Amino acid sequence: MNVKLVLFAFLFGGLILLNDKTNVNALPALQARQDPGSTLGAFKIVGKSGVNAMHAVLVSPRKVVFVDKLENNALKRPDGISALSSEYDLDTNTAKPLGIYTNTFCSSGSWLGNGTLVEAGGDKGDANYRSGIQTLRLYDPSVGDWVELEGIVPSNRWYPAMVTLPNGNVMILGGSTAATGLNRAEIDNPTYTIFPPPNGGPLTDTAFPFLSSLLPYNLYPMLHVIPNYEGKTQLFIFANQDGIAYDLESGTTIAKYPKILGGIRSYPLTGTSIMIPLDPTDYYKPTVMICGGNKVYELTSPAEASCGRLELTTPNAAWEMDEFGGQGRVMPDATFLVDGSILFVNGAATGFAGYRKGGGANALWVNENPVFTPFLYDPFAKTYKTLAASTIPRMYHSVSTLIPDGSVLISGSNPQGSVSLNVKYSTEYRVEIFYPPYLYSSTPRPNIISLQTSPINENRIPVSYGQEVTMVIQVKSDGGNLPVLKACIIHHGFITHSQNFSQRYVYLEITNFWADSSAADQYILTIKLPPNPTIISPGPSYIYVFNGDAPPVSGAHVLLQQAA
Repeated sequence: MNVKLVLFAFLFGGLILLNDKTNVNALPALQARQDPGSTLGAFKIVGKSGVNAMHAVLVSPRKVVFVDKLENNALKRPDGISALSSEYDLDTNTAKPLGIYTNTFCSSGSWLGNGTLVEAGGDKGDANYRSGIQTLRLYDPSVGDWVELEGIVPSNRWYPAMVTLPNGNVMILGGSTAATGLNRAEIDNPTYTIFPPPNGGPLTDTAFPFLSSLLPYNLYPMLHVIPNYEGKTQLFIFANQDGIAYDLESGTTIAKYPKILGGIRSYPLTGTSIMIPLDPTDYYKPTVMICGGNKVYELTSPAEASCGRLELTTPNAAWEMDEFGGQGRVMPDATFLVDGSILFVNGAATGFAGYRKGGGANALWVNENPVFTPFLYDPFAKTYKTLAASTIPRMYHSVSTLIPDGSVLISGSNPQGSVSLNVKYSTEYRVEIFYPPYLYSSTPRPNIISLQTSPINENRIPVSYGQEVTMVIQVKSDGGNLPVLKACIIHHGFITHSQNFSQRYVYLEITNFWADSSAADQYILTIKLPPNPTIISPGPSYIYVFNGDAPPVSGAHVLLQQAA
């Protein structure tokens, strides 16, 4: 394969606008609102993922891509071999196989700024799949399938983290050089790689010794770009119980934060992290929240029932702890909802991430006592609310992601080394949609008609930092009152192993708003986008306008980039 040609096609061809038409009348949240009202939300099983959902990423308004590891999934590639990746259609709730031919076990991913998805790392191969541990994979949604660049990653990567950088490149950080239940020095990979390489040459590794100091709990480190007005590439990097702020341009640690209280937060005592919604009225002040995990590497140990919040740019910052809604979770997922609240879902009440030991009636499940009830967290009131319960255990290798109608897709769970059905915790293919309480609100939901004069979700709409964009919406008056509108932009991220890499929520300023005399219940508003790519990464995101507590019928798919 001509690697240079493929890279050119994806790095520049990725700018081709995506055709991702949406039938808004078929959106499931519209149907949900016709059900009896609820303050707790509701789950609905809607389809099957085809492959176990080890990874999930929203690639267009009505498509989600799942990625699994090498195992005997029922969904087959055209050559009859079990698929490792599928494209899930949110309108038909069906999955089709995608073309991955290297082992993706415990890899990672993030978006390039041009709108191409990058996935990197994996594990050794077998008779049907080649080794993927030094493979980099590219997915352009306008093409709809994967291209694999084998051997391009300079060192083995298993359980690495990834993040989209402000310049639109991605960082691949850490991991181990071989699969393991617990990392150790001889297989540790305390380095990072930037793709595409800044100098245009081959990919290279840069030493990052901070990770070595956190052994054995340093896999899938938590990774967030720190927003700032200067446009500096600074990162919050956390593993085990420790975090730093790192300046990528100078290669220096610029802040060392105190240890988080409570247990370990990294694989296999897996917790989750999320950056609280950023607000221009608060100067995009960054606060990271880290939740769950466990104190002891022991299968009967109760999961960690605490969260810590840390204001990253506050002098002498200290962790503000809470009790995580009163329920410990190892392997929780944290997903933004359209209104800025955070849905915590999935996970187990005991144990750690990994596979069962043994089989049959005497199997030892290293993660058990699944937590079926989601928590809804208000990041400003700092309160938790327990919501309606699922009936499906979602533990190791589970995912959740916001979809553009305001509901949440949840799938996965496979706490065993290969596909196993009809056991206590079977390999799980069922896809659920969770309808949050705001979808049952009586408040009229806005329908976004256009953005920058373009109909939404026919193509990604190009927008740029600092731009004021014009949006037309329809929303019925509520008792003759004008709608109470707020706006935000969300990058939905790449979800795996309780981490949502590059997920970001930013409130947007509505700078003007008036009634459109050309149509009833129609309004025109102008919205100002964030000033620079440290606030939210370049690439695909969704702009939402919500009316009081009611989200829009669908967010507007955009490609956010620096102005030419």
